[in-house]
Amino acid sequence: MRFNILVFIGLLISGISYGQKQSENVKEGDIFTINSSSNLKFHSLKLPKLNMLVKQGERPNYKKLDGMEVEVISIKNTNKGTFAVLKRSNDENFFIHRKTIKANLDKAFSYGELK
Repeated sequence: MRFNILVFIGLLISGISYGQKQSENVKEGDIFTINSSSNLKFHSLKLPKLNMLVKQGERPNYKKLDGMEVEVISIKNTNKGTFAVLKRSNDENFFIHRKTIKANLDKAFSYGELK
């Protein structure tokens, strides 16, 4: 019984450590899909505020981001995590005046916002 518990704990720890190294394997040119939760609050993507979208003449809607394919343009490693600049894979704008958005890759993979 102890052996089974120790094996389970070992697998759990190795799974956690593998999940944390996932953002280190990301390279420029990789393509991901944006996934949104039911409340449409993105924790890792740096998006413009809804009132700024209204001021720029666009309907404030984050629903269109769900299922969108994005490409990694650049990656930067800092003390706070790994950050990436993302653009749409079909070279269109995310919003009227936004061609790129930034994302914290560590948080994006842990929250399931990028797949």
